[in-house]
Amino acid sequence: MKSNFWLRILAPVLVLILGIVLFFTVGFNKSLELSGYHLIEVNTGNYEISEALNKIDEVLKDKDLSVREYSLEKDDYGDVIAVKFTTKIENTDSLEQNIKNELIESFGYDQDSLLEQTYIKVSGYIEPQNMTMTFAGCGLAILVGLVGIFVYIALRHSVANAFSIVLSVILDTLLMISLTLICRLPITTHFGIAIVATAIFSIVLNTLFYSKLVDNSKEEALLKASNEEVIKSTQQNFAHSLILITLTSLVAIGAFAFYNLSSSISIALGFIACVYTSQILVPHLWAMAYRRRIKVKKDNKSENKEEVKE
Repeated sequence: MKSNFWLRILAPVLVLILGIVLFFTVGFNKSLELSGYHLIEVNTGNYEISEALNKIDEVLKDKDLSVREYSLEKDDYGDVIAVKFTTKIENTDSLEQNIKNELIESFGYDQDSLLEQTYIKVSGYIEPQNMTMTFAGCGLAILVGLVGIFVYIALRHSVANAFSIVLSVILDTLLMISLTLICRLPITTHFGIAIVATAIFSIVLNTLFYSKLVDNSKEEALLKASNEEVIKSTQQNFAHSLILITLTSLVAIGAFAFYNLSSSISIALGFIACVYTSQILVPHLWAMAYRRRIKVKKDNKSENKEEVKE
């Protein structure tokens, strides 16, 4: 069992190590909203969208910039093509002015025209959004949840087991962040939702499974069972609950994917980490510690009975 346990712990350890290396080298793959970008907005006027895109590409192709995103929007005057780009040029004023002049010439618009349906806007550099308050709020929410679950487990079972739950939640959250780094998923302003969702999954799965594990350990039929037998029995009994939680989570993740795909993938990775640790890794630690305690209590009772007889 010891050799199997080290094999089980190998995967999360490797994921954490690789995540730490990526964090301190290349860092997160930040979305444009978190890294900053330049914005151009072109009203297509009487041009077809495909024709307008070709004109924009023709103007931008020889510039020292990297087009990161095209999007099509609408206003009261028609279709608007929004272009987000980044550049390594420090002074971008002349670059932006040249782009604007060339686009006006390419589209045949009058620079001094008051017609809103023939406008071209260059908004300059859009500052990256600050996520400090978001991450602080996530940390506070997780902390409150951990304190609540710690008190619950400590009162129902023991302080040592409560610490196990807390460490499991921290491990699952770190695994989700590491997997996000490894998969190079874009970090958006909604990444805090992925962090909190992973912590919630971890708390629910670990708490439910651990309670079931303890209850099974107390059953008379399993008092003489080995650690592996107790775990297998608990996994079989918990399978139905795990399926329901998984299906519910998949529905929630799928719905959120329509709103923010990259963060929903991070949530899915966090859920996979929670299932792995709650079903494959942590139960063996809990089972070993709990069974030892049962055995110690049983031995103490036997000794007390012998002393009374004497």
